[in-house]
Amino acid sequence: MAMDRCAKTVIFHLVSIFLMGLEAETSTIVQYPSSVTLFEGESVILNCTFRISGVGTYKWRKDSSHLDFDSPRYKKGLKKADKDAFNDRRDASIQIMNMTQCESGVYYCEIEIMGEPKAVGRGTSVTVKHSCDKPNSLKSSQFDWMWVAVAGGVTILITLTLLVVIAVLVRRNKAYALLVRECTSFDSAKEPELPHRNKVQSHANHQHEESYLHCHGNEVKTKQKRGPQTRKNMQ
Repeated sequence: MAMDRCAKTVIFHLVSIFLMGLEAETSTIVQYPSSVTLFEGESVILNCTFRISGVGTYKWRKDSSHLDFDSPRYKKGLKKADKDAFNDRRDASIQIMNMTQCESGVYYCEIEIMGEPKAVGRGTSVTVKHSCDKPNSLKSSQFDWMWVAVAGGVTILITLTLLVVIAVLVRRNKAYALLVRECTSFDSAKEPELPHRNKVQSHANHQHEESYLHCHGNEVKTKQKRGPQTRKNMQ
């Protein structure tokens, strides 16, 4: 009976420790995103925050292998949270640059605090695709910029054409207004002289008519006088 009680007690403690470890893994570390897909040569940010207070360190591992931050690959190609970010903001995030296909896998954040069990995040699945599978965004962007440039050029050309047309119309309107003004001033200057000229012409015409009648009237009178004489001579 005593052995059974001891066995039950040991099993109870082991189950409690296991459950505490699971709770520490799931509740004390927040790791996101859960999955990410990128292409070769791109960078990835693996976020990791925790809710454990105390002095400690953090590590990252891919699948079952820990990342060696001091290796040539990660010494220049990795950015990690510094001590201030780790202690003050409880941040253990990293950024891996220039990713390759062989670096695809599940990345886990591990937090080790003195006096606390090691906490492990749920992991972030990273999939790195070959650069040949990447859509040709460069050509599409160049194509878009080409259309933007063409549209801008057409807009500038239309604007310049409208400005030229407006300038020509303004000049013509000014010339027309000047012509109208000159004609108006010329007509206004000529209008007072017209009655005087008409009077002179009418007076001259009247004198001409009088002289014409006087000349032709005398001819008629002489003809009338000569008429009886010729008749007498004929008799």
